[in-house]
Amino acid sequence: MNCVIYVRVSTDEQAREGFSVAGQKERLRAFSLSQGWSLTTEYIEEGWSAKNTERPQLKKLMKDIEKGNIDIVLVYRLDRLTRSVLDLYKLLKTFDDNDTAFKSATEVYDTSTAMGRLFITLVAALAQWESQNLSERVKFGVSQMLDEGKRPGTTSNYGYKFDKDFNCKIIEGEANVIKTMFKWYLEGYGYVSIANMLNERGYEKPKRSKEWGGETVKKCLTNPIYAGHYKWGDRNFKNNHTAIIDELTYQKVQLIRNERTPKTSRLGKFALTGILRCGKCDHRMIGTKHRYRCDKCNSTVAEYKVIDVLLDELEKLISDKDYFTSRLVEIGEDQTNFDAIQIELDKISNQKNKLLDLYVDENSPFDKSELYEKIKKLNEQEQNFKIEIGELNIDNESPSEKYAKIKNLKDIRVQFLKADLHLQKQLLNSIFDTVYFYKIKYKDRKNEVRLDYTLK
Repeated sequence: MNCVIYVRVSTDEQAREGFSVAGQKERLRAFSLSQGWSLTTEYIEEGWSAKNTERPQLKKLMKDIEKGNIDIVLVYRLDRLTRSVLDLYKLLKTFDDNDTAFKSATEVYDTSTAMGRLFITLVAALAQWESQNLSERVKFGVSQMLDEGKRPGTTSNYGYKFDKDFNCKIIEGEANVIKTMFKWYLEGYGYVSIANMLNERGYEKPKRSKEWGGETVKKCLTNPIYAGHYKWGDRNFKNNHTAIIDELTYQKVQLIRNERTPKTSRLGKFALTGILRCGKCDHRMIGTKHRYRCDKCNSTVAEYKVIDVLLDELEKLISDKDYFTSRLVEIGEDQTNFDAIQIELDKISNQKNKLLDLYVDENSPFDKSELYEKIKKLNEQEQNFKIEIGELNIDNESPSEKYAKIKNLKDIRVQFLKADLHLQKQLLNSIFDTVYFYKIKYKDRKNEVRLDYTLK
């Protein structure tokens, strides 16, 4: 049988528990040999958490499974694959659909039977609960330490040596590097240029790298710790310890950074870049020489024609609240559907908890296979409801609140045409989520432009 192994370890686990990639590989290779399986591929995921399935090697593994070339997937432990019950459900379904077995080298699972699948789901649920519970305990512990004036963690920032009570010693050589970074940035040098100069001139190296890089320099320049402030999550402790950089220098650097950073979230030299799409094939429209062109079907339209129709529509939206609200009906229906689905999900969750209690109760008079079938149906219903939620367009802002943002816009056409490109883009992006362009042909007239749109 063709067997592959999947090995995963996060950075924290490797440092805290010595849970190394090499150790897992050695044990899995020995296990597959003892079973007489033919080991074909090793998928190694180093430095990745199991919070979700967005991992490069796991994605590659699932693609290979769907090709039908894998008989068995072997892991050291179930939590190497996932700690999420929902993710496990999806992964096992893909395994089943492609006749691929799942095996843990240190745990007894048999996914070929209904009872075995229920058992592995229960184990995954406990693993997810343990992970979430640990996260909550850690956050509570950190918050309590901060309240007591103690410093979370053991690693000190470059330039400092902290103890657990926030007492710090400045490391002069490293502190001089920090001062030099801020000085050079104020002189006009960028992150990469500063990093290159530090490396070329032999300055003290960063603690975890062989040389300086632009991203490391950026982290130093943006870290308030060098101005004497300590930030943890949403908590900020001002004048907490001895500063390496004075407050004025730190704030000057942040001001210059903000000025150098692009202000618009949607780039482009045209007012509708990022929001205009082709109504025919639903592909984006690209701005070029005062025109927009669909990047799939090559349909084109002059920019002034689209802007003219859109400004007409914008005037109607501003002047007529009922008309504006009518454009939000679909979103309102989605919100209603979301509330209804959430109620059903709560009911399913309560039913599942009761059935699971009966299932694990040795004195329960109910047949376990019947309980399993009921739980399985509830899982399927729950999954379908979650898929429906993912397809909804949910917005917690009321129509009145949305309308209040635009109702005071006066002489919108004149003001829009007088504004620069940045302000035009800012206005359109704040009101419209997507604008769809349609070209309508008439026999006795030139092509007309029709637009449809969704509001934010």
